[in-house]
Amino acid sequence: MPAPGFWSRHVFVLLSSDAAYRGVHGEMVARLRKEGFAPVAARAIDADPELIDDLYADLIAGQWQTWRYRLVDAVLALGPAVALICRYEGDEQEEDVHGLLARRKGYQHPEQAQHGTLRRDFGAINSIVGLMHSSDGPVESEREAAVFGLTEQDAIADPDRAAEEIDYLCRLITPHTPEHRDFEQVLASVRTRALAALWEQLPDTARRGIRTAFPGAGGLGVIGAGERLAALLEGHAPAALLATLRCEFEHGSAYGAADGGTDGGADDGTDDGMNGGAQGMRIGTAEAALRVHGVALDAWERVVLESSLHFPPLRASRQVAG
Repeated sequence: MPAPGFWSRHVFVLLSSDAAYRGVHGEMVARLRKEGFAPVAARAIDADPELIDDLYADLIAGQWQTWRYRLVDAVLALGPAVALICRYEGDEQEEDVHGLLARRKGYQHPEQAQHGTLRRDFGAINSIVGLMHSSDGPVESEREAAVFGLTEQDAIADPDRAAEEIDYLCRLITPHTPEHRDFEQVLASVRTRALAALWEQLPDTARRGIRTAFPGAGGLGVIGAGERLAALLEGHAPAALLATLRCEFEHGSAYGAADGGTDGGADDGTDDGMNGGAQGMRIGTAEAALRVHGVALDAWERVVLESSLHFPPLRASRQVAG
């Protein structure tokens, strides 16, 4: 029987579908234990839109616009998510264990999250494709755990048995081939396939210029690569495809800007100042331009690029430049 005040020492955590899709959910469970938050109950769930409506009901009704929860639906459509109840067993005498886990989790925009936080260390893409959610307080933990079918009674008292059962569940849902591409690798992959589709019809001068500018395909994903590639293809590709190749697919970029505002610093769903009305490129427009040349976005590419049109992605080349 759970002790009184159960939710003052236990936190509901959702390892989102992108964590399992990328095969890092098991490592994240191990990291939670290391941080003093031992998972003691778990369920793997294919989250449908109705369940997500229940989880974010207050935000959808009060703050979110339709485009945002459609993005959340798209992420959770990638596959199973892992719902956890985590018991705080750390050495620190902590009054607010929910706040402590929020700090360990890291800021919602991963470019601004500190190294050493879970979101930053495990490579969150942006605030939508962000690997995990944790509840803000005891009341939220109890409610959100129930949405995913977990209650106090599901907590396993024996830590060894809890670890054995939860680790095995994580192994069961690990994809045979986990997704390893970050934002810039996704962008490079799409641009590479588009370039390959055009290659045979390009003149030798254009080919030489592209080989010189991009000796490695990975360079096609770094900041500014799209603009340089489009310039080299000018006159050799339709305007719609050039616009798609030029697009940086990130909030505030020339071809993916959103009506802004300042970052309000909120976490996990409250209004952070980002507006969903992306000006310039839309994901459907990009897909149509690519499809003409036989290039189709896979599920991961679409989720990453569409969500990053609205929310700033973590970019490796920006971190190096900084």
